[in-house]
Amino acid sequence: MFTRTGDDGSTYCNLLKTRVPKDHPIIELIGTLDEANSFIGLARSFLPPYMRDIENDLKDLQYLTFRIGFHVSGVKAINEEDISKLEELADKYYGLAPLKHFVLPAGTQSASALHVARTVVRRAERALIKAGREFNFDDIVYKAINRLSSALFALAVYINKVSGYPEEPVSFR
Repeated sequence: MFTRTGDDGSTYCNLLKTRVPKDHPIIELIGTLDEANSFIGLARSFLPPYMRDIENDLKDLQYLTFRIGFHVSGVKAINEEDISKLEELADKYYGLAPLKHFVLPAGTQSASALHVARTVVRRAERALIKAGREFNFDDIVYKAINRLSSALFALAVYINKVSGYPEEPVSFR
């Protein structure tokens, strides 16, 4: 289906209740979250069958990423329980694969896709901070995006560990 309403380079922004250019800071933020969500989906597609429990966690993160996008669009869609779940998820996987040093973002296809998702979430965080100078977002959005990137990192490290991929420590020589 084609609406053709965006052919002029604009799109509807629910937060502002009007059409805005597609490069508007809020649209940029939502698009960056969408990109991160796609990389989480890519990571899911690479998971081997024996990691179905991880797939469920990643699917939950995808739904949460959508809800973060809704929240910055003006629809209250995340809460403190979501923050707690993100912290529990990160703690769970950090506990199963503790790190003693910085590692290169690499590994299996699934872990590598999660590392990309994490860096895209960090870009979304920068877009949130930039847009936040003009628009008043709830503090919970900042927490959610920050915790989401931590959870993605912990999952990537864990997936590499259980897949037998050796850590590649970063050297500061």
